[in-house]
Amino acid sequence: MLASLLLFVLLGAPSSPPQGPPAPPQRPAVPAPTPDVIPLKGPLRVFLDCQYECDTEFIRKELTFVDHVRDSQSADIHALVTTENTGGGGWNWKIEFIGQGRFAGHDETVTFTTAQTDSPDDRRRMLLRWLKLGLATHAAIATGHAGIDVSHQAPETAPAAPADDPWNAWVFSLNTNGNLSGEARSSSNSMRFNTSASRVTAAWKFSLNGNWNRSSSSFDISDTETVNSLTRSWSTSALAVKSLGPKFSAAARTTVSGSTFSNYDYNVRVMAGVEYDLFPYAESTRRSLTFSYLAGPAHYNFEEITIFDKLTEFNLEHTLGASLGLRQPWGSVGLQSSFGQHLDDLAKNRFNVYGDADVRLFKGFSFNLYGEYSRIRDQINLRKGGASEEEVLLRQRQLATGFQYYMGFGVTYRFGSIYNNVVNPRFRNF
Repeated sequence: MLASLLLFVLLGAPSSPPQGPPAPPQRPAVPAPTPDVIPLKGPLRVFLDCQYECDTEFIRKELTFVDHVRDSQSADIHALVTTENTGGGGWNWKIEFIGQGRFAGHDETVTFTTAQTDSPDDRRRMLLRWLKLGLATHAAIATGHAGIDVSHQAPETAPAAPADDPWNAWVFSLNTNGNLSGEARSSSNSMRFNTSASRVTAAWKFSLNGNWNRSSSSFDISDTETVNSLTRSWSTSALAVKSLGPKFSAAARTTVSGSTFSNYDYNVRVMAGVEYDLFPYAESTRRSLTFSYLAGPAHYNFEEITIFDKLTEFNLEHTLGASLGLRQPWGSVGLQSSFGQHLDDLAKNRFNVYGDADVRLFKGFSFNLYGEYSRIRDQINLRKGGASEEEVLLRQRQLATGFQYYMGFGVTYRFGSIYNNVVNPRFRNF
Protein backbone atom coordinates (compact mmCIF):
# COMPACT_ATOMS: atom_id res chain seq x y z
CA MET A 1 0.00 0.00 0.00
CA LEU A 2 2.80 2.41 0.93
CA ALA A 3 4.64 1.71 -2.34
CA SER A 4 1.51 2.56 -4.33
CA LEU A 5 1.01 5.77 -2.46
CA LEU A 6 4.67 6.74 -3.00
CA LEU A 7 4.36 6.07 -6.73
CA PHE A 8 1.21 8.20 -6.84
CA VAL A 9 2.90 11.06 -5.05
CA LEU A 10 6.02 10.98 -7.23
CA LEU A 11 4.22 10.65 -10.57
CA GLY A 12 0.71 11.92 -10.17
CA ALA A 13 0.35 14.42 -7.35
CA PRO A 14 0.23 18.03 -8.56
CA SER A 15 2.85 20.38 -7.23
CA SER A 16 1.62 23.06 -4.87
CA PRO A 17 2.35 26.63 -5.95
CA PRO A 18 5.16 28.32 -4.01
CA GLN A 19 4.01 29.83 -0.74
CA GLY A 20 4.29 33.57 -0.49
CA PRO A 21 4.91 35.48 2.71
CA PRO A 22 1.93 35.23 5.06
CA ALA A 23 1.52 39.00 5.44
CA PRO A 24 0.22 40.72 3.49
CA PRO A 25 -1.84 38.07 1.62
CA GLN A 26 -1.44 38.12 -2.15
CA ARG A 27 -3.43 36.73 -5.03
CA PRO A 28 -1.48 35.82 -8.17
CA ALA A 29 -2.67 37.37 -11.40
CA VAL A 30 -4.91 34.99 -13.33
CA PRO A 31 -6.06 35.58 -16.92
CA ALA A 32 -9.79 36.23 -16.84
CA PRO A 33 -11.80 33.73 -18.87
CA THR A 34 -14.20 35.18 -21.42
CA PRO A 35 -17.90 34.41 -21.90
CA ASP A 36 -17.27 32.77 -25.27
CA VAL A 37 -14.90 30.31 -23.54
CA ILE A 38 -17.14 29.79 -20.51
CA PRO A 39 -20.81 29.42 -21.40
CA LEU A 40 -23.06 31.32 -19.02
CA LYS A 41 -24.93 28.83 -16.83
CA GLY A 42 -26.12 30.86 -13.88
CA PRO A 43 -24.56 31.48 -10.44
CA LEU A 44 -21.10 30.19 -9.64
CA ARG A 45 -21.22 26.76 -7.95
CA VAL A 46 -18.72 26.42 -5.07
CA PHE A 47 -17.65 23.45 -2.97
CA LEU A 48 -16.01 24.48 0.32
CA ASP A 49 -13.46 21.84 1.36
CA CYS A 50 -12.29 22.71 4.88
CA GLN A 51 -11.55 20.07 7.53
CA TYR A 52 -10.67 22.33 10.46
CA GLU A 53 -11.49 25.77 11.81
CA CYS A 54 -14.36 26.40 9.40
CA ASP A 55 -17.87 27.46 10.43
CA THR A 56 -19.60 26.18 7.31
CA GLU A 57 -23.09 27.31 8.38
CA PHE A 58 -21.82 30.86 8.85
CA ILE A 59 -20.10 30.79 5.44
CA ARG A 60 -23.25 29.59 3.71
CA LYS A 61 -25.37 32.30 5.36
CA GLU A 62 -22.94 35.14 4.58
CA LEU A 63 -21.55 34.12 1.18
CA THR A 64 -24.75 34.60 -0.79
CA PHE A 65 -23.64 35.48 -4.34
CA VAL A 66 -22.71 31.84 -5.14
CA ASP A 67 -24.49 28.49 -5.05
CA HIS A 68 -23.02 26.18 -2.40
CA VAL A 69 -23.00 22.57 -3.57
CA ARG A 70 -22.56 19.42 -1.50
CA ASP A 71 -20.17 17.59 -3.83
CA SER A 72 -16.86 18.53 -5.46
CA GLN A 73 -17.79 17.07 -8.85
CA SER A 74 -20.79 19.45 -9.10
CA ALA A 75 -18.72 22.60 -8.46
CA ASP A 76 -17.23 25.24 -10.74
CA ILE A 77 -14.73 26.17 -8.02
CA HIS A 78 -13.32 23.76 -5.43
CA ALA A 79 -12.20 25.97 -2.53
CA LEU A 80 -9.59 23.89 -0.67
CA VAL A 81 -8.71 25.40 2.74
CA THR A 82 -5.66 24.19 4.69
CA THR A 83 -4.19 25.53 7.94
CA GLU A 84 -0.97 25.32 9.93
CA ASN A 85 -0.06 26.59 13.38
CA THR A 86 2.24 29.60 13.51
CA GLY A 87 5.03 30.10 16.02
CA GLY A 88 2.98 32.67 17.91
CA GLY A 89 0.09 30.27 18.48
CA GLY A 90 -2.04 31.60 15.61
CA TRP A 91 -2.98 30.11 12.25
CA ASN A 92 -1.56 30.36 8.75
CA TRP A 93 -4.35 29.86 6.21
CA LYS A 94 -4.11 28.84 2.57
CA ILE A 95 -7.10 28.88 0.20
CA GLU A 96 -6.69 27.25 -3.21
CA PHE A 97 -9.46 28.16 -5.65
CA ILE A 98 -9.30 25.21 -8.07
CA GLY A 99 -11.23 25.71 -11.30
CA GLN A 100 -13.32 22.83 -12.67
CA GLY A 101 -15.50 22.34 -15.71
CA ARG A 102 -16.05 25.72 -17.36
CA PHE A 103 -13.33 27.24 -15.11
CA ALA A 104 -10.78 24.43 -15.54
CA GLY A 105 -7.23 25.79 -15.53
CA HIS A 106 -8.14 29.09 -13.85
CA ASP A 107 -6.70 28.49 -10.38
CA GLU A 108 -5.77 31.00 -7.71
CA THR A 109 -4.17 30.79 -4.27
CA VAL A 110 -4.26 33.18 -1.30
CA THR A 111 -2.55 32.96 2.08
CA PHE A 112 -3.19 34.93 5.26
CA THR A 113 -2.63 34.64 8.99
CA THR A 114 -4.78 35.05 12.09
CA ALA A 115 -3.31 35.77 15.51
CA GLN A 116 -3.49 33.69 18.67
CA THR A 117 -5.60 36.43 20.27
CA ASP A 118 -8.20 36.40 17.49
CA SER A 119 -11.56 35.05 18.56
CA PRO A 120 -13.38 32.29 16.62
CA ASP A 121 -15.60 35.01 15.16
CA ASP A 122 -12.53 37.00 14.05
CA ARG A 123 -11.14 33.93 12.29
CA ARG A 124 -14.35 32.99 10.50
CA ARG A 125 -14.89 36.56 9.31
CA MET A 126 -11.34 36.78 7.96
CA LEU A 127 -11.86 33.51 6.10
CA LEU A 128 -15.19 34.80 4.74
CA ARG A 129 -13.53 38.02 3.53
CA TRP A 130 -10.89 36.16 1.55
CA LEU A 131 -13.43 33.72 0.13
CA LYS A 132 -15.48 36.67 -1.14
CA LEU A 133 -12.44 38.32 -2.72
CA GLY A 134 -11.24 35.10 -4.31
CA LEU A 135 -14.64 34.19 -5.77
CA ALA A 136 -15.86 37.62 -6.87
CA THR A 137 -14.36 37.62 -10.39
CA HIS A 138 -15.43 34.05 -11.14
CA ALA A 139 -18.94 34.76 -9.87
CA ALA A 140 -19.28 37.84 -12.07
CA ILE A 141 -18.12 35.93 -15.16
CA ALA A 142 -20.46 33.02 -14.40
CA THR A 143 -23.53 35.25 -14.24
CA GLY A 144 -22.49 37.62 -17.04
CA HIS A 145 -23.23 40.81 -15.12
CA ALA A 146 -21.40 42.91 -12.52
CA GLY A 147 -23.75 42.50 -9.60
CA ILE A 148 -20.91 42.54 -7.10
CA ASP A 149 -19.23 45.62 -5.65
CA VAL A 150 -15.77 45.76 -4.09
CA SER A 151 -14.93 48.53 -1.62
CA HIS A 152 -11.51 49.58 -0.35
CA GLN A 153 -10.64 51.23 2.93
CA ALA A 154 -7.21 52.84 2.86
CA PRO A 155 -5.14 52.67 6.05
CA GLU A 156 -5.21 55.88 8.06
CA THR A 157 -1.46 55.79 8.63
CA ALA A 158 1.49 53.93 7.24
CA PRO A 159 1.99 50.47 8.74
CA ALA A 160 3.99 50.69 11.93
CA ALA A 161 7.28 48.86 12.23
CA PRO A 162 7.08 45.70 14.32
CA ALA A 163 7.46 46.50 17.99
CA ASP A 164 10.05 44.82 20.16
CA ASP A 165 8.71 41.52 21.47
CA PRO A 166 9.20 41.31 25.26
CA TRP A 167 8.44 37.58 25.10
CA ASN A 168 11.06 36.91 22.40
CA ALA A 169 8.54 34.79 20.42
CA TRP A 170 7.79 32.47 23.38
CA VAL A 171 4.13 31.38 23.79
CA PHE A 172 2.81 29.80 27.00
CA SER A 173 -0.34 27.84 27.82
CA LEU A 174 -1.88 26.54 31.07
CA ASN A 175 -4.94 24.29 31.25
CA THR A 176 -6.69 22.36 34.00
CA ASN A 177 -9.98 20.47 34.02
CA GLY A 178 -11.81 17.81 35.95
CA ASN A 179 -15.08 15.94 36.16
CA LEU A 180 -17.34 14.19 38.65
CA SER A 181 -20.00 11.56 38.02
CA GLY A 182 -21.95 9.11 40.10
CA GLU A 183 -25.08 7.17 40.84
CA ALA A 184 -26.43 5.13 43.75
CA ARG A 185 -23.75 2.41 43.69
CA SER A 186 -20.79 3.99 41.92
CA SER A 187 -18.88 7.26 41.60
CA SER A 188 -15.83 8.54 39.76
CA ASN A 189 -13.75 11.66 39.46
CA SER A 190 -10.70 12.80 37.54
CA MET A 191 -8.34 15.77 37.35
CA ARG A 192 -5.98 16.85 34.59
CA PHE A 193 -3.39 19.58 34.33
CA ASN A 194 -1.48 20.55 31.17
CA THR A 195 1.14 23.20 30.49
CA SER A 196 3.21 24.10 27.43
CA ALA A 197 5.72 26.63 26.18
CA SER A 198 6.99 27.03 22.63
CA ARG A 199 9.16 29.27 20.51
CA VAL A 200 9.11 28.91 16.72
CA THR A 201 11.28 30.76 14.20
CA ALA A 202 12.36 29.88 10.66
CA ALA A 203 15.67 28.51 11.99
CA TRP A 204 14.67 26.93 15.33
CA LYS A 205 11.71 25.28 17.02
CA PHE A 206 11.53 24.76 20.79
CA SER A 207 8.69 23.22 22.76
CA LEU A 208 8.18 22.23 26.41
CA ASN A 209 5.16 20.23 27.57
CA GLY A 210 3.93 18.81 30.86
CA ASN A 211 0.82 17.01 32.05
CA TRP A 212 -0.52 15.34 35.18
CA ASN A 213 -3.58 13.07 35.38
CA ARG A 214 -5.40 11.43 38.28
CA SER A 215 -8.52 9.25 38.03
CA SER A 216 -10.39 7.35 40.74
CA SER A 217 -13.57 5.26 40.84
CA SER A 218 -15.59 3.48 43.51
CA PHE A 219 -18.07 0.61 43.02
CA ASP A 220 -20.39 -0.89 45.65
CA ILE A 221 -20.49 -4.59 44.72
CA SER A 222 -22.72 -5.45 47.68
CA ASP A 223 -23.75 -3.98 51.02
CA THR A 224 -20.43 -5.14 52.49
CA GLU A 225 -18.02 -5.00 49.54
CA THR A 226 -16.65 -1.91 47.79
CA VAL A 227 -14.05 -1.88 45.00
CA ASN A 228 -11.87 1.20 44.54
CA SER A 229 -9.70 2.09 41.56
CA LEU A 230 -6.98 4.76 41.40
CA THR A 231 -4.58 5.54 38.53
CA ARG A 232 -2.07 8.37 38.13
CA SER A 233 0.24 9.44 35.33
CA TRP A 234 2.49 12.39 34.53
CA SER A 235 5.00 13.39 31.88
CA THR A 236 7.27 16.24 30.80
CA SER A 237 9.05 16.66 27.49
CA ALA A 238 11.39 19.08 25.76
CA LEU A 239 12.06 19.30 22.02
CA ALA A 240 14.59 21.36 20.04
CA VAL A 241 14.61 21.32 16.23
CA LYS A 242 17.16 23.01 13.94
CA SER A 243 16.29 23.72 10.31
CA LEU A 244 18.99 22.48 7.92
CA GLY A 245 17.44 23.63 4.65
CA PRO A 246 14.12 23.20 2.85
CA LYS A 247 14.08 19.40 3.35
CA PHE A 248 16.39 18.52 6.27
CA SER A 249 16.18 19.12 10.03
CA ALA A 250 17.91 17.88 13.18
CA ALA A 251 16.31 17.41 16.60
CA ALA A 252 16.95 16.49 20.22
CA ARG A 253 14.17 15.33 22.54
CA THR A 254 13.98 14.51 26.26
CA THR A 255 11.01 12.93 28.05
CA VAL A 256 10.50 12.13 31.73
CA SER A 257 7.30 10.34 32.76
CA GLY A 258 5.62 8.02 35.27
CA SER A 259 2.48 5.85 35.32
CA THR A 260 0.88 3.57 37.88
CA PHE A 261 -0.81 1.64 35.04
CA SER A 262 2.51 0.97 33.27
CA ASN A 263 4.51 0.30 36.49
CA TYR A 264 6.81 3.29 35.96
CA ASP A 265 7.91 5.20 39.03
CA TYR A 266 9.72 7.32 36.46
CA ASN A 267 11.54 6.85 33.17
CA VAL A 268 13.92 9.14 31.32
CA ARG A 269 14.64 9.05 27.58
CA VAL A 270 17.07 11.31 25.68
CA MET A 271 17.13 10.97 21.89
CA ALA A 272 18.65 12.91 19.00
CA GLY A 273 18.44 12.47 15.24
CA VAL A 274 17.56 13.83 11.81
CA GLU A 275 14.51 14.09 9.55
CA TYR A 276 14.26 14.36 5.77
CA ASP A 277 11.17 15.41 3.80
CA LEU A 278 11.02 14.27 0.19
CA PHE A 279 9.06 17.46 -0.53
CA PRO A 280 9.95 20.93 0.77
CA TYR A 281 8.50 21.65 4.20
CA ALA A 282 6.76 24.66 2.61
CA GLU A 283 4.38 22.22 0.89
CA SER A 284 3.42 20.41 4.10
CA THR A 285 -0.23 21.54 4.04
CA ARG A 286 -0.76 19.59 0.79
CA ARG A 287 1.83 16.80 0.80
CA SER A 288 4.73 15.49 2.82
CA LEU A 289 6.80 12.31 2.97
CA THR A 290 9.26 12.30 5.87
CA PHE A 291 11.87 9.82 7.07
CA SER A 292 13.47 10.11 10.51
CA TYR A 293 16.05 8.41 12.70
CA LEU A 294 16.49 8.99 16.47
CA ALA A 295 18.77 7.26 18.97
CA GLY A 296 19.79 7.69 22.59
CA PRO A 297 19.84 6.32 26.17
CA ALA A 298 16.84 5.45 28.35
CA HIS A 299 16.63 4.80 32.11
CA TYR A 300 13.63 3.13 33.75
CA ASN A 301 12.74 3.01 37.45
CA PHE A 302 9.82 0.64 38.19
CA GLU A 303 7.28 0.81 41.03
CA GLU A 304 7.23 -2.98 41.49
CA ILE A 305 9.65 -5.71 40.48
CA THR A 306 9.21 -6.76 36.84
CA ILE A 307 8.96 -10.13 35.14
CA PHE A 308 12.71 -9.80 34.52
CA ASP A 309 13.35 -9.42 38.31
CA LYS A 310 14.40 -5.79 37.94
CA LEU A 311 13.51 -2.51 39.66
CA THR A 312 15.72 -0.39 37.37
CA GLU A 313 16.99 -0.77 33.82
CA PHE A 314 19.23 1.17 31.44
CA ASN A 315 19.09 0.77 27.65
CA LEU A 316 20.33 2.31 24.43
CA GLU A 317 17.43 2.62 21.98
CA HIS A 318 16.81 3.81 18.44
CA THR A 319 13.74 4.51 16.30
CA LEU A 320 13.17 4.64 12.54
CA GLY A 321 10.09 6.48 11.31
CA ALA A 322 8.28 7.29 8.07
CA SER A 323 5.23 9.48 7.55
CA LEU A 324 3.13 10.23 4.47
CA GLY A 325 0.51 12.99 4.35
CA LEU A 326 -1.61 14.02 1.35
CA ARG A 327 -4.38 16.61 1.19
CA GLN A 328 -5.78 16.93 -2.32
CA PRO A 329 -9.15 17.88 -3.89
CA TRP A 330 -10.07 14.17 -3.97
CA GLY A 331 -9.59 13.82 -0.20
CA SER A 332 -6.81 13.12 2.26
CA VAL A 333 -4.54 10.21 3.17
CA GLY A 334 -2.18 9.81 6.11
CA LEU A 335 0.19 6.97 6.95
CA GLN A 336 2.74 6.84 9.78
CA SER A 337 4.99 3.94 10.77
CA SER A 338 7.82 3.47 13.26
CA PHE A 339 10.20 0.74 14.37
CA GLY A 340 11.91 1.02 17.75
CA GLN A 341 14.52 -1.32 19.19
CA HIS A 342 16.78 -1.85 22.22
CA LEU A 343 20.33 -1.80 20.88
CA ASP A 344 21.65 -4.07 23.66
CA ASP A 345 18.93 -6.68 22.98
CA LEU A 346 17.59 -6.51 19.42
CA ALA A 347 14.81 -8.99 20.22
CA LYS A 348 13.14 -6.26 22.31
CA ASN A 349 11.44 -4.12 19.68
CA ARG A 350 8.15 -2.59 18.63
CA PHE A 351 6.63 -1.89 15.21
CA ASN A 352 3.71 0.50 14.84
CA VAL A 353 1.71 1.63 11.82
CA TYR A 354 -1.24 4.02 11.68
CA GLY A 355 -3.25 5.08 8.66
CA ASP A 356 -6.32 7.11 7.82
CA ALA A 357 -8.04 8.07 4.60
CA ASP A 358 -11.03 10.19 3.59
CA VAL A 359 -11.50 9.79 -0.18
CA ARG A 360 -14.14 10.84 -2.68
CA LEU A 361 -14.30 8.08 -5.30
CA PHE A 362 -17.00 9.47 -7.58
CA LYS A 363 -19.87 11.93 -7.50
CA GLY A 364 -21.73 11.63 -4.21
CA PHE A 365 -19.74 8.62 -2.95
CA SER A 366 -16.92 8.75 -0.42
CA PHE A 367 -15.34 6.44 2.10
CA ASN A 368 -13.23 6.91 5.20
CA LEU A 369 -11.18 4.53 7.27
CA TYR A 370 -8.59 4.64 10.01
CA GLY A 371 -6.67 2.05 11.94
CA GLU A 372 -3.57 1.28 13.95
CA TYR A 373 -1.58 -1.88 14.56
CA SER A 374 1.36 -2.46 16.92
CA ARG A 375 3.59 -5.53 17.11
CA ILE A 376 4.94 -5.52 20.68
CA ARG A 377 8.09 -7.27 21.87
CA ASP A 378 9.46 -4.74 24.40
CA GLN A 379 7.30 -4.92 27.54
CA ILE A 380 10.16 -4.68 30.06
CA ASN A 381 7.85 -2.90 32.52
CA LEU A 382 5.36 -5.71 33.29
CA ARG A 383 4.84 -6.45 36.99
CA LYS A 384 5.91 -9.86 38.21
CA GLY A 385 3.02 -12.08 39.29
CA GLY A 386 -0.52 -12.49 38.04
CA ALA A 387 -3.13 -9.73 37.91
CA SER A 388 -6.28 -9.92 40.00
CA GLU A 389 -9.73 -9.93 38.42
CA GLU A 390 -10.32 -6.41 39.69
CA GLU A 391 -7.05 -5.14 38.17
CA VAL A 392 -7.94 -6.65 34.80
CA LEU A 393 -11.53 -5.38 34.68
CA LEU A 394 -10.66 -1.89 35.99
CA ARG A 395 -7.49 -1.65 33.84
CA GLN A 396 -5.30 -0.83 36.80
CA ARG A 397 -2.22 -2.56 35.41
CA GLN A 398 -0.74 -3.30 32.02
CA LEU A 399 -1.01 -6.90 30.79
CA ALA A 400 1.31 -8.91 28.57
CA THR A 401 0.43 -8.85 24.87
CA GLY A 402 2.14 -9.37 21.55
CA PHE A 403 -0.01 -6.91 19.59
CA GLN A 404 -2.61 -4.15 19.75
CA TYR A 405 -4.96 -2.91 17.07
CA TYR A 406 -8.05 -0.86 16.38
CA MET A 407 -9.79 0.24 13.21
CA GLY A 408 -12.88 1.94 11.91
CA PHE A 409 -14.42 2.60 8.51
CA GLY A 410 -17.45 4.09 6.84
CA VAL A 411 -18.95 4.90 3.46
CA THR A 412 -21.25 7.73 2.45
CA TYR A 413 -23.41 8.15 -0.63
CA ARG A 414 -25.29 11.41 -1.17
CA PHE A 415 -27.80 11.97 -3.94
CA GLY A 416 -30.56 14.40 -4.76
CA SER A 417 -30.25 18.17 -5.06
CA ILE A 418 -26.67 19.38 -5.44
CA TYR A 419 -27.41 22.73 -3.76
CA ASN A 420 -26.54 23.41 -0.15
CA ASN A 421 -27.37 27.11 0.36
CA VAL A 422 -30.00 27.19 3.11
CA VAL A 423 -29.17 27.15 6.83
CA ASN A 424 -31.98 26.36 9.29
CA PRO A 425 -30.73 26.06 12.92
CA ARG A 426 -34.13 25.36 14.58
CA PHE A 427 -34.14 22.46 17.11
CA ARG A 428 -30.44 21.96 16.41
CA ASN A 429 -29.97 19.62 19.41
CA PHE A 430 -32.92 17.30 18.78
